[in-house]
Amino acid sequence: MSIATHRPTAVVIAPTFSPAFGDLKALIEAKREGYLWRSDLTPDRIRAVRKQLSDAERACLQPNPVVVASWLKGLAQLVSNGPADPDEAATRTRAIFEVCSDIPAGAWTPATRVAWTRQPPRNGYPVGSRWPAPGELYTHLLPFAEAIRAEVAGLREILAMAEAPREPERKRPDRAELARAGALADAVIRELRAAGGEMESRS
Repeated sequence: MSIATHRPTAVVIAPTFSPAFGDLKALIEAKREGYLWRSDLTPDRIRAVRKQLSDAERACLQPNPVVVASWLKGLAQLVSNGPADPDEAATRTRAIFEVCSDIPAGAWTPATRVAWTRQPPRNGYPVGSRWPAPGELYTHLLPFAEAIRAEVAGLREILAMAEAPREPERKRPDRAELARAGALADAVIRELRAAGGEMESRS
């Protein structure tokens, strides 16, 4: 089956992924800036981090070729010079998949497709209304890919902090230990005074 001419009834496997927002986004930013503390990670937040990380890791996987073909098929309806026939569509799709195969599946979304069409003209050329060259599309999708990868890294760091062994709680000294410490301090003070008096007598 051509990756550009799949049947309309074929199942297109694409990840359902929404970038972190709200509290989760704030946690990632706090970790990146270095002001997230272990005490901030409540059980509810840890559960939310695990769920978002699972979704983001799935979005980081290499895309199914059918996902890319489906994305490009949708783009062809939005530009003025899309592939004219199935053979041309297959050739163009193979070229794009070869160049963009490391763009993760989560970047091939309707939002990134619309973002392509909304690009302003470049040196008078209407970029957004024309079919992309493989390198152009890679450049367009790369920031979306890097954002997903950065989110995965940030969530993993938060989870590692949550799962790190806690330092043993320091035991509060009892009366006997306090007494021994006080006696030791008194002995040190007496020795210092004695040494100071001896130096004065020599002078």
